[in-house]
Amino acid sequence: MNYSGNGDASIDMEGLVKSIKEKLDKLSFPSPECCIYKVPRTLKNINEEAYTPRTVSIGPLHHGKEGLKDMEEHKLRYFNDFMQRSGKSLVELVMIMEEKEKEIRACYVETINIKSEMFLEIILVDAAFIIEVLLRCWFDDLRTPNDRIFRKPWMIFYINDDLLLLENQIPFFVLQDLLKMTNIQVGFQFSQNETLPDPVILTIKWFVSSLQIRELLGPEHINPSEIKHVLDLLRICLMPKQKSQPPEEKNPSKVNQFIAFLGSFIPRQSLQQTESKFDIPSATELHEAGVKFEVSSSKNLFDIKFRGNVLEIPRTEIYDWTESSLRNIIAYEQCHCTVRYFADYTAIMGFLIKTSKDVELLVKAKIIENCLGNNSDVSNLFNGLGKEVVISKEYYFTKLHEELNDYCKIRSHMWKATLKQNYCNTPWIYYCGCYSPWTHLHTITMFSSILQ
Repeated sequence: MNYSGNGDASIDMEGLVKSIKEKLDKLSFPSPECCIYKVPRTLKNINEEAYTPRTVSIGPLHHGKEGLKDMEEHKLRYFNDFMQRSGKSLVELVMIMEEKEKEIRACYVETINIKSEMFLEIILVDAAFIIEVLLRCWFDDLRTPNDRIFRKPWMIFYINDDLLLLENQIPFFVLQDLLKMTNIQVGFQFSQNETLPDPVILTIKWFVSSLQIRELLGPEHINPSEIKHVLDLLRICLMPKQKSQPPEEKNPSKVNQFIAFLGSFIPRQSLQQTESKFDIPSATELHEAGVKFEVSSSKNLFDIKFRGNVLEIPRTEIYDWTESSLRNIIAYEQCHCTVRYFADYTAIMGFLIKTSKDVELLVKAKIIENCLGNNSDVSNLFNGLGKEVVISKEYYFTKLHEELNDYCKIRSHMWKATLKQNYCNTPWIYYCGCYSPWTHLHTITMFSSILQ
């Protein structure tokens, strides 16, 4: 039946209802287990290369794309070696994946419109490829003379970068199950009376050897069942050792109230522009106010402490891969995590590092090791990381912000008091060519208005 809307046109109500109902019936809902996301377009628009694989695709999101097809043959070679090493037949390996298909698909936030046969092949081959990369990274004797990845150093560097991209992940339980159900033996004892490779330990060793990350949370502190994928494991290993946030204050300061209200939904750049009190002086400005910079004895990125007039910051090494890794961890946090540790970390570093002069100061203090060469590259890196990024509702460095701002306020008051005492209450001005009492009075009036 047709119904008139405004007298000028009519609509097919039954057809419209049927159309909407069909769409609702086909509608799928993301699983609570989803942990692999497409990077938000707002972040990709800033630096798309940082989120895009250059050499190898892992998982279904970039499979078959131009520029990545050459690696498919290499992946199959690695898969064949893995199969021979595993002691399992091809049928047995496929069956292992088949049992997990529904669970694997649920980890992707978007519906993967690929037939089961192709989907399972992608996951199986890519999982075996990752395991082989991890094994060969640690055990040189597993590398064959015709290994076109480890025998060509430039290629493994690119692969290392690609394995840490948010859109290039597969569920970590796939690696765990695949290794658990195979018979791979290597000449290394992972734990007491155990020689089976552990994917958690293998991946952490890969972080240390390939990414030059020395201070990581040990595997004994990690619950393997909580690991979502390789990128998530890197985030877990780098997080503050004390994961819990400070308890809520009974009477929070205005700064805390403001951050709690706005920090959960306003991008950091907007937050800076909206409320200047949230900002802190740069490293150079703090130095001029009497703050000394020292390398923290802690290796954890988040252990930034302010004691007396000393700001202790853990040593940070900036490599070519640093921006991409940080951007992908931050993108993952934006999509998945309530507490956004790395958004908070890049926020505090962005406040401290505003120009190349700030970088130079931190390099001299041996807090930053700049492997990029140019100090401007480092300042641009930290200034760019915060764009379109939302910090934690309970911002991790709130207390540090307050301590630094309080220190600067005290120093400012001390400077004003000293200037008043030394300038306004002494007769030295008469001996500087200013003999007119009217000039003296005007000068005192001008400085008094400034010092109010």
